[in-house]
Amino acid sequence: MVTQNVINKIKDMILKIKEGSENYAATIVEINSIFPIEGADRIVRTNVFGNDIIVSKDVKIGDKMIYFVSGTKLSPEFCKYNNLLTDKEQNNDKTKTGYISPKQFRVKAIKLKGIISDGILMPISSLEYIYQQIRLVLQLGDTFTDIGDISICEKYIVPVVRNSSPGVGIPKQPKKFNRILDNQFHFHNDTSNLRKNMHKLNPDDIIGIHYKKHGTSAVFANIPTLRPLKWWEKILVKLGVNIDNKVYDIVYSSRTVIKNKYINLESNDGFYKEDIWGVVAKEIGHLIPKNWTIYGEIIGFTPNGNYIQKGYDYGCKSEEHKFYVYKISVVNPDGKVIYLTDKQIEEYCEKVGLLYKDTFTYYGKASDYYDGNITEGAISKTKPEEWRNTFLEILEKTYNEKDCYICVNKVPEEGIVLRIEKLEEYEAYKLKSKRFILGESEAQEKGETNLEDNQE
Repeated sequence: MVTQNVINKIKDMILKIKEGSENYAATIVEINSIFPIEGADRIVRTNVFGNDIIVSKDVKIGDKMIYFVSGTKLSPEFCKYNNLLTDKEQNNDKTKTGYISPKQFRVKAIKLKGIISDGILMPISSLEYIYQQIRLVLQLGDTFTDIGDISICEKYIVPVVRNSSPGVGIPKQPKKFNRILDNQFHFHNDTSNLRKNMHKLNPDDIIGIHYKKHGTSAVFANIPTLRPLKWWEKILVKLGVNIDNKVYDIVYSSRTVIKNKYINLESNDGFYKEDIWGVVAKEIGHLIPKNWTIYGEIIGFTPNGNYIQKGYDYGCKSEEHKFYVYKISVVNPDGKVIYLTDKQIEEYCEKVGLLYKDTFTYYGKASDYYDGNITEGAISKTKPEEWRNTFLEILEKTYNEKDCYICVNKVPEEGIVLRIEKLEEYEAYKLKSKRFILGESEAQEKGETNLEDNQE
């Protein structure tokens, strides 16, 4: 008999989450509701983390299943074993045809019978090709992208097709000097899904609610950096003289790549053959105090007129852009980081003329927030789970499934970000519109790339 201690030890050893795929990890869930779909006999609707999912009528309340959200790339082995591929010749059972493309292996959001279905649910037995007793190991709430060294899923990124000229050699690169000091520059962590994390929100939490912008992330830091020593300084160092080789400078990055990390080597032109992050760095660098890092979203267009995100103009004309701040941190010489509150960010941005306030919609106790169409009494603190469910419903109703109010083009609002205020931790969660999720999935289907997911 397998004991609980053995199960926990096995689980700790085998369940892993790939860096960068935290929001696209598989989760073990229990089916708590089933709803009929009008005009459908073989399918029904359930709800997982606030997301509607269309499933077979064979799925029952109490079933434990694996949830994969849309935008997830499944492993070829998982698809093959479970006969999920549209090309039946690639499935284990050649008589069965699935719904996953063997070119992308991507979970799609679909709209069927008026329902936007965000992801798929699979039985736990779908993993038995890895470990026959997997059902004894996996428990409700377990989240993973890998089991041991075997990949199950990860974030799907549209591949970029790059032109190459045959016969043209790669030019010799100049010598690089890395000027980044340890613990001084910090990327922005991915924002988790609010629907999956409502249990972390309490009525007495101080929260900020912000409209989410659909652009590309950017980080700008005024921090100590290393400078290359001059020839005579190198000689003095060898003679034992202490030379100060640190200087404050603006370091800037995309979501994953420091663009001006090196001296004597020009940064890549980037996805659109231009450096939009460098453009914004020149615009705002002089506004950033020493030891501060500003995180934000660049929206609109690149300098050569390309959309940063297709269709989302945010009131910009071609070749124009806007930069919205969403987070500010201060790091000391030891690398300790603290975060400004939403109200402190608002005060700073108003003082120096950066965009922030007009998309900052609420600040205060979570229990004090309510939609004007709903009485305060509807959100009771005495039953936390009931309060959380009601609060999520109010947020969905208030903000989501509407058109973007900033854009001239008619496109769906992306959603909101809800921040829970803490001094030494930036805790924020995104609540995406289901219309936006569907559009995002359709763009992936067409192979449309963007700055955010394809950065160099």
